[in-house]
Amino acid sequence: MEVTRKVKKDEISKYLLTDVSSCTFTFSDGTKSKIAVSPKNEIVLLKLIPSKFSSKLFENMVLKNYPSAKNAKELAILCKYNNLRTFTRHFKKYFKETPYQWMLHRKMDEIQSLVQHTNISITEIARKYDFKNVTHLVSAYTKRFGISPQKERLSSIPVIKYGINKI
Repeated sequence: MEVTRKVKKDEISKYLLTDVSSCTFTFSDGTKSKIAVSPKNEIVLLKLIPSKFSSKLFENMVLKNYPSAKNAKELAILCKYNNLRTFTRHFKKYFKETPYQWMLHRKMDEIQSLVQHTNISITEIARKYDFKNVTHLVSAYTKRFGISPQKERLSSIPVIKYGINKI
């Protein structure tokens, strides 16, 4: 929701700078951004919008709300974003992948842990994680880990070998 307020003409003039050849902004994280006048000396309007959240706060909000969200749109809403595109843009900037990709990777890691450490059926896991069907889960799992969930489960069962001592 965007809030608009009327600004008096004299308030604007105190921010109007003339004969400026360049301007450097130093941000709280130490990064700098320099704006220079164009070769044609055109007027440049600049609107500075303070960051709503620091990156650590954003990360904490995502991690806190991820377990409750079924998809990226729900995650955006839980993180107090009304616009999925804005949320996705911020998410990609911080996590270096889309919310969908990130959520899928987390989901697949959780599924791998269930496959390796529990006896929950693959069908039940597929249902729990909202896959269309077991085939879809097996396909995604195999693509991600290079082995089917059933083979992974069988290979993670500890094998006890009994040695025979010869006399």
